[in-house]
Amino acid sequence: PCAISTSSIDLQNAIIKTYVPILSELLIKQRIIDKPLSAVLRKGKDHYFCQMRYDRLMDYLKSSQKEIDIELLRKLKGMRILGGSIDLDEYKGLKNHVAQKINVLKSCEIACPYYKDCRYIAHMDNVRSTIHDFQVCNHNYYLADTVKRGQGKHTLLPEHALVIFDEAHKLTEAAIQILGTSFTSESVHTMANILKSSLKGNKVYYATAKKMIDDLETTKSRFFTALTSRINSEAIDDEASQIGIVIGHNEKQLLLKIINQIEKIKTYCVIDIAKNRNLEILIAEITDQVKVFYRDENIIYWLENPSSERFVSVFSIPTDLERQMRSLLWGNGIPKILTSGTLSDDNGFDYFKQTTGIDKISDDYIKETSCKSPFDYRNNALLYVSENVPFPDKQSTDYIAALAEEILKLVKATSGHTAILFTSYTLLSKIYELIKDQIEFPIIKMDKSVKNIVETFKRSRNGVLFATGSFWEGVDCPVYILSSLIIVNMPFPTPTPILEHKKEELGDIKYFIDKIVFPEMIIKLKQGMGRLLRSETDTGVVAILDFRISTKGKYRRRVLKALSDYRTTDSLDEINRFLHQVKSIDYFYDSK
Repeated sequence: PCAISTSSIDLQNAIIKTYVPILSELLIKQRIIDKPLSAVLRKGKDHYFCQMRYDRLMDYLKSSQKEIDIELLRKLKGMRILGGSIDLDEYKGLKNHVAQKINVLKSCEIACPYYKDCRYIAHMDNVRSTIHDFQVCNHNYYLADTVKRGQGKHTLLPEHALVIFDEAHKLTEAAIQILGTSFTSESVHTMANILKSSLKGNKVYYATAKKMIDDLETTKSRFFTALTSRINSEAIDDEASQIGIVIGHNEKQLLLKIINQIEKIKTYCVIDIAKNRNLEILIAEITDQVKVFYRDENIIYWLENPSSERFVSVFSIPTDLERQMRSLLWGNGIPKILTSGTLSDDNGFDYFKQTTGIDKISDDYIKETSCKSPFDYRNNALLYVSENVPFPDKQSTDYIAALAEEILKLVKATSGHTAILFTSYTLLSKIYELIKDQIEFPIIKMDKSVKNIVETFKRSRNGVLFATGSFWEGVDCPVYILSSLIIVNMPFPTPTPILEHKKEELGDIKYFIDKIVFPEMIIKLKQGMGRLLRSETDTGVVAILDFRISTKGKYRRRVLKALSDYRTTDSLDEINRFLHQVKSIDYFYDSK
C-alpha cells in the first residue's frame, strides 16, 4: 500500500470519499486497474467506541442524577446490532467529556467480555490489512509509527512502499509534538483520582496510600509554582503561548522527589495498580516525562498556560530535532513525496529542507519541482499595499487610528465580503471596538470561546470578519462571501524558546532574520493570502496594511518578489474599478 499523511481531517475525508473514488473511476475506464481502489482512514484508539466502557457508563447513570446527553448515548447503544460507525467523530453533538468516557483506552484487555466480538478489534484487523491501496492518516500518526519502527516495536501502519506527505509544511510542527515531551499538572491530578478511586474498597491501605498521593500532588504543585513565580507577567499575553524557562537546582530536586514518590506509591499499591492496565500505563508515562525534565542535556524547555493552576504544562524538545527527523523519516529507505502550496519561501525550498533535516541528504536522492498555480492572479486578483499606515505599534494611538481608518475605507470600497486577518488578538479587539459601529455590513468577531465562526461568516453573505489564529490557513469560503482579504501585519513569527535557541546558535542577528524569521513569515503570509482565491474562477482583492512593505519600507522588494504573480496598487479607486470588472451585479446587490 501507499501511505498518505496530511494535517487536516477534512482533507483526509476528501481523499477517501472523493479523490480516491474519482481516481478509481479514471483508472478503471482506462483499463489500468480492474477493481476500485481502496483507502482507509487511520486514527488513534481514543476516536473509537468501546462497548464495555459504554455499558459501564450506562449502569452508572441509572443510579446517578448527573446530567449527560442520554439520547445521543442511546443512539450509540445499537451500534453493535445495527452496524453503525464506531468512529465517535461521526456523531455530531457528542460532547468531548462524554466521548472520553466511552472511547477505547490505550490498553485493550483480553479479559474484556466483548473482546472476541469487539468491533474495534475487527476494525483494526481490517484497516491493517494489505488489501487496501491507501493508508490515510495525519502527520502525528505517521510520525508515531516511525518512532515505533525505530524502536523495533509493533507498528501502527502495515509495511508500505511509498509515503505522500500533503500539507508537508506542517511536518515540523507535528515532529515537535511527537518527538517532544510534556508534563502537565492535570496528568498527576488524573492519576491521583483514578488511584484513590481504585483504593477506596481497601480500608487497610487507603489512609496511608491517600497520604502518599496527596504528598505527590503537593510536590507537583510546588514544582509548577516554582516555575511560574519567576515568569515576568508582562510576557504573558495573547501572542506569547510559549514562555521560555530554566529548570534550576530547586526544581530539579522537586522533580527527583516526584520520581521517588511515584516509585514509593507503585511499591505500596502494586496490587491495585496491577489490576488497572490503563492506570499502570499512565503512571509509567508520567514517570518517563518527569525523567526527561530532570536531565538537562540538549533540551529546550518552555511553559504553557502559566496562569492556570490545574492545566499548566511544561514542554521540551531536543535541540537536534532536525537530526532526529532526518534519521526517522528520510533514512529508512521508503520513498517520500512532499507537497504543499507553501513549501517554498522567496528563495525556494532551502528553509523547509533545513528545518526538516532534508538539507543534510545528498542531492542525488532528492528531486524537487515548483509548479505554477492554475489560478490567474494577474487578472483575477489585485494586491493593495497601503501607503497610509505608519510603522506598526499597537500601543500607539496614531497607529491604531490610521489602521482603523484604512480598514473602514477598504470595507466600503469592497462592499463588505471581507475577512480582516490579525496576528494579535489584542490589536484585533482594539480595532473592533473602534470601528464596529461604523461598518454598515454584518460584523463578526472571532473569539476563543465562539464556535462555528466561519459558518456564521458564510451565512452573512457580505459580512466583515475580524479573525486571527486558525483563519490564517485551512479555511475555505465561497468567493462571493470572501472577496476581500485584509492582512493587517506581516505575520512575523512571535518569539519562542525554539527561535531563541536558533538565534543563539547562529550568533548573527541579521543572518537569523534573513534565513529563519523572514522565510517563516513569507510562508505564513502565502498561507493567509491563500484564503482568497480557492478556484480558477475566483476573484478578489488582498490588502496588506504594513508600513514595512510600503514604498518606504525595508522589506518591500523581497516581499513583492515572493508575490510577483499579483498586480499591485495603492489606489482605492483602482480597487473599485477592478471589482466592477470582475464581479457580477449580484455581488453588489448582496451589499445593499
